[in-house]
Amino acid sequence: MAVHDIPMFGVAWPNPASFGCGSIAGIGDRLRRLGATRVVLASDAGLKSAGLVDRVAELLAAAGLHVSTYTGVSPNPREAEVEAIHSLWETEACDSVVALGGGSTIDAVKGACLRRFTGRSLDSLFDEGIHEAPREPLRFVAVPTTSGTGSETTLGAVLKTPRRKLVLRSEHLRPTFTILDPELVLTLPPRATAATGIDVLMHALGVLTSNRPHPLGDMVGAEAMRRAAGHIRRAVENGKDIEARSEMMLASYLAGHGIHLKGVDAIHGLSTPVESLTDCTHADSLGVIFPHVMRFNMPVAGARYAWIARMIGIAGPDEADDRAAAALIAHLVALRDHFGMPSRLGALGVQPSMVPELARQAQLSAATKGNPRALDAAAAAALYEEMI
Repeated sequence: MAVHDIPMFGVAWPNPASFGCGSIAGIGDRLRRLGATRVVLASDAGLKSAGLVDRVAELLAAAGLHVSTYTGVSPNPREAEVEAIHSLWETEACDSVVALGGGSTIDAVKGACLRRFTGRSLDSLFDEGIHEAPREPLRFVAVPTTSGTGSETTLGAVLKTPRRKLVLRSEHLRPTFTILDPELVLTLPPRATAATGIDVLMHALGVLTSNRPHPLGDMVGAEAMRRAAGHIRRAVENGKDIEARSEMMLASYLAGHGIHLKGVDAIHGLSTPVESLTDCTHADSLGVIFPHVMRFNMPVAGARYAWIARMIGIAGPDEADDRAAAALIAHLVALRDHFGMPSRLGALGVQPSMVPELARQAQLSAATKGNPRALDAAAAAALYEEMI
């Protein structure tokens, strides 16, 4: 590629992060250096039962920080959970917040951050846009305990209100600091490891096929794909494999950064409406949708899929593009099936009567607009009908 062929692009790097086994031990000192004195610690009931919430609370208290804890975040974070975190933040006069958990907890805290500096409802923020900026430091620390969503590095949050599931984005939603400690995911069950691992692969795939050109986005997307594809089975089959866990955590982080730089494709664009109208998990909807969108994209993205297949070693260097691309789809489908994930939208609660609304919502998604092949409402409806 000649220099003049490189597209114009911008770069915004994530805020600081620390990566490494045992890095959680420095959380109290890090918050102290940010100027924190009173902390909201948000998490979920599972991590509370596992003892991790108490462990982190003790680390914070040992640094002289006052800690107020909320452990009510659900797998599909709802507006009520966002409001509960925001209310605790306000009533306890806290000056910082820690999101300890997977993407659901990190997104719920992002929602609370939005409530804190805008004062508006989530639906209002989606309908009218986010124009406000924080008047004081948010001091938002993310501690992911899964390897999948990449929310620890993105500027978006996926949240559910009584009206819909929505994606909110603001440059002010990136965590101030992120702690990536692979030891925190060693006890994640195989099913959750598989689900979040599929999410990493779909993020990387979406970054690499998005129609928004960005050479650095391609670089981090490719590295995320290479690491995730090479280690997802090991992480699922042996949760104590610290090398595999480390690679998946780093892949998640890199893919999240790729999303910020390039966005993703219609796999995610068609997934969010499904999660809006049902209560299925993000990974299950992605798992059903991806092969159908990939086949739809083949006339435009087949060569890109072939390149990915060769990069991760499932197609030879001399294999024809159509065969290599088909091998990538087959490989990813085999992974999904091996992990016991659903293959039809009907199993997730989707009914044929929902198709018009699903197709309508899909057209609102930036991810759908970023698909390598144009996908209008009629095409989206046909894909949904095919997937039920």
